[in-house]
Amino acid sequence: MRVELVNLIVYWMLLMKDKTHLFKWTDKSVVEEIEDFQDLFDMLLVDNSEFQKSVRAGEAMMTRHESRIQEMEDAMCHYEEKTSECIRELRGIKALFVCCLVMVFLYHIYA
Repeated sequence: MRVELVNLIVYWMLLMKDKTHLFKWTDKSVVEEIEDFQDLFDMLLVDNSEFQKSVRAGEAMMTRHESRIQEMEDAMCHYEEKTSECIRELRGIKALFVCCLVMVFLYHIYA
């Protein structure tokens, strides 16, 4: 029994000689995980910058379309005014035409 105890003490002393062997392995593992995470993070940064570029391009396109829509709305207002003006002129021409017809009809009756 004494030999086993001596062997255990010697084994324990050998292990204690390098007290951080477990922590060295853990540190290496953590460094590997951090490197893997860094690669993933770099990919996400690239994807995020690509996404931001596309968002800015979309916003610029939306701004162009909004200005185009505003131009079209202005043109529609202008043409609505022109249409209203044409309708008023047509009503005036219609009244003039009816007046002329009445004059021709009266001329034929009394002439």
